[in-house]
Amino acid sequence: MNRLINFISNNALVSTLVGAAIVGSIGWVAKAHRDRRDSATIYEFLSNSKSSTGFDFRSTAAIASNTNLSESRVATLCAAHPRIRRNEKQLQSWTLTE
Repeated sequence: MNRLINFISNNALVSTLVGAAIVGSIGWVAKAHRDRRDSATIYEFLSNSKSSTGFDFRSTAAIASNTNLSESRVATLCAAHPRIRRNEKQLQSWTLTE
């Protein structure tokens, strides 16, 4: 283990690559956490909206307005979520799958 640390410390290219890998990993974990949090917020909004208003489908703009997310982020997260589907007739509206 000590030889590995010495090799990384004494080689500029290797230490740069290791540092970049660490920074990249931290960034990836942070993005995954934000995506999961925002997806849960959207899912909760759609669930509450369906029970309180009776609307099956909600527009991207309505979701964005109520969750304080951008419309492009809402569309991206909804498209990737396994329990949210897009309306086939009106492409900018979303519903929960049962």
